[in-house]
Amino acid sequence: MKTQHTRGKSRKATFLLRNLATRQTESLKTMLRAPGPNARALIISEPFWGTAISWYNLYGPLYMVALGVSKTQVGLITAIGLTVQVLSALMGGHLSDRWGRKRTMQLADTFGWVIPSIIWLTAQNTYYFIIAAAINGIYHAAIPAWGCLLVEDTHPKDRQSIYAIVQMMFVGSGLLVPIGGLMVQRWGTITGGRAIYLTGLFIIISALTIRQKGVKESSMGEDMVGATIKASPLDVMGEFSTSFRLIKDSPVILVLFLVQAIAMFTAVIRNTYGALYMTDTTGLGLLPATIAVIPAATSGAMIVALLLIVPHIGPKQTHRGLQLGAFCFTLGSLALLAAPPGSMLLPLAFAACNGLGAAILDPIRQASLANAIPDRARAKINSLIAVLTLIATIPAGPVAGALYSVNPKLPFALALALQLCTQILLFWLIAYHTKGARNT
Repeated sequence: MKTQHTRGKSRKATFLLRNLATRQTESLKTMLRAPGPNARALIISEPFWGTAISWYNLYGPLYMVALGVSKTQVGLITAIGLTVQVLSALMGGHLSDRWGRKRTMQLADTFGWVIPSIIWLTAQNTYYFIIAAAINGIYHAAIPAWGCLLVEDTHPKDRQSIYAIVQMMFVGSGLLVPIGGLMVQRWGTITGGRAIYLTGLFIIISALTIRQKGVKESSMGEDMVGATIKASPLDVMGEFSTSFRLIKDSPVILVLFLVQAIAMFTAVIRNTYGALYMTDTTGLGLLPATIAVIPAATSGAMIVALLLIVPHIGPKQTHRGLQLGAFCFTLGSLALLAAPPGSMLLPLAFAACNGLGAAILDPIRQASLANAIPDRARAKINSLIAVLTLIATIPAGPVAGALYSVNPKLPFALALALQLCTQILLFWLIAYHTKGARNT
C-alpha cells in the first residue's frame, strides 16, 4: 500500500518527467523551425549523400583489397584523393564567387561523385581506384559553396540548429548501412561491392536532382558573382592573402581550424583502416557482414545526442560542448584499442562514442566558425580552411598505412594522441574566452 510520502514522490517524479518532455519538445520545435528554403533542400538531400558515403567508406577499402590492392596502397590511394581535394578546395571558394554557389556545388558534386561511382562499379585493378580517387577529389570544390548556401540568408542564432539537423539527417542514413552488409553477405565482397556502388550511383543522382530543384542562389552569392567577374587574378590572390591573415590573427578561427584538421585526420584513419582492422585476422577478426552494425550504432548514438543533448547546448555552453564532444572521441579510441579479438562489445562502444562526439562537436564547431567569419569573406575563408585542412590530412593515409604494417593498433594509437591534442586546444580556447570575459 502506497503511503502519502510515496505518492508525493511519485507525483513529483511525474511532474519532472512531464516538464522535461515539454522542454525537450520545445527545443526540438525551435531547432526544426530554423532552416530557410535553401537549407531545407540541402537537409532533405543529406540522407541520400549519407547512405552512399557511409557504404563507400565502410566497404570501399575491403572492396579494394579483394580486387588486389595492398593495404599500404589503400593509404596511398587515399592520399591521391586528398591531394586533388586540396586543389579543388582552393578553386572552390573563387568559383563560388565567380559562378555562383549553386552552379559550383552541383557541377563539382556531379563530376566528383557520379563519374567515380561508375569507375568503382567497373573496377578491375589498382589503376581504376587511383583514377577514381583523383576524380572523386573534385567534389571538394563544392564544400565552400555548400557551406555558404547552408548559412547565408539565415540568422546567426539559427546556424547551430541548422548544422545539428544536417548532422541528424546525414547520420540517420547510417542506419541503412546494414543493407550494404546484406549485399556483401549475399554476394561476397566483390559482387556485393559492385551492387553497393550501383545503388549508390542512383542514390547520388537522386540527391543532385533534389538540390537542383530546391536550391536557389543566395543573395550574397548573387552580389559576389557581379563583383568577382570584374576581379583580376592579382585581386583574387590578394583576397586569399587577406583571408589567410584573418585566420592567423583570430584565435577563435585558428583554434577551430586546428580542431577541424585533427578531426579530419583522425576520420581518415578510422574510415580507411577501421573496417580493415576489425576484419583482419591480425586485428579483431570479425566477419565483414557483421561490422555493418558499427555505422548503425554510430548513427543511433548521434541521433540520440542530436535530439536530447545538442538542443540544450546554448551560446553560453558552446565551449563546454566542444570539450564534451572531443572527450567522447577520446573514449571511442580507447575502446577500440582495448577491444579483444572476436568481440563486438568494445567496437560497438567505439562506434557509439564516435557518434556522440560527432553529434556534439561538429554542429557547435561549424556554427561557431560560421559566426566568426565575415559574410563577404565567407567563400574564400571556407575555401582556404578546406585547403589547409586537406594539406594537413594528406599524410594521414600513408602514415596510417605504414603504422598498420608494423602493428594494426598503431594508427588508432596515433588517433588517440591527436584527440588528446584537440582537448588541450579546447581547454585553451575556454581559458581565452574566460579571460576575455573578465577584461570586458
